[in-house]
Amino acid sequence: HHSPPHNKFHKMTTTSSSLQLTVSSPPKKPQPIPWTHQETLNLIRAYQEKWYSLKRGPLRGSQWEEVAVVVAARCGYDYNHPSKTALQCRHKMEKLRQRHRSEKHRLTATSSAASSRSWQYFRLMDDLERGPLPISVRALPHNEYENNNYSDGERGKNQSVRSRSIHNILHQKPSVARQRDEIDDDEEEEEEEEAMATELTAELKSFAERIVGLENMKMEMMKETERFRLEMENKRIRMIIESQCRIIDSIGRVFGSS
Repeated sequence: HHSPPHNKFHKMTTTSSSLQLTVSSPPKKPQPIPWTHQETLNLIRAYQEKWYSLKRGPLRGSQWEEVAVVVAARCGYDYNHPSKTALQCRHKMEKLRQRHRSEKHRLTATSSAASSRSWQYFRLMDDLERGPLPISVRALPHNEYENNNYSDGERGKNQSVRSRSIHNILHQKPSVARQRDEIDDDEEEEEEEEAMATELTAELKSFAERIVGLENMKMEMMKETERFRLEMENKRIRMIIESQCRIIDSIGRVFGSS
């Protein structure tokens, strides 16, 4: 006995649809690795050093790369360990600054010191923004900012890895004194980026206008050259025709006189 044709068609349709679902399903994006407590501490300190060395000016792309390298080195990461990129460091600092502003606003509204204790990075970020003393002069409380979630074994392991890293080479104490005036760095960076974008747009527009001008000049020169060539060709043809006419007239006069 043979199976009915409609059953075969149903099986083929089901198989093709399942294959289509398997092929069309997009791969899942890997979840970003969250920041650890130690990475956040090293980021704040590395950014503080770089920011003060620039006299609290905005960091550029290559300088964010340097911050990312310092963070990875001070965490004891080697090349096989996934470390944070320059873009991730920049975004993390933006989030830390936003959180600090909100915590500071809440502290002002409540007039209570408990708000500064509710966020473990408040004092570090507050010192970063206000800048009372260089970080090399002021000793940070060790117990307050070290990662309490680490076990003794993990902390010992990190210290042994850190000793083999390039921590001692890249670790530099800041030598620039902190300034007293408060600057909204986020707005300053946005204004600088807008100015750079405007300047780049103007340069591109000017370059395009120069290119168009050169092309127009080239076309005019080609037209002028072609017009001159045609005029010379017409003159040459007229001279040949006039010469032939003179020869014919001369021959006619000679034979006519005889």
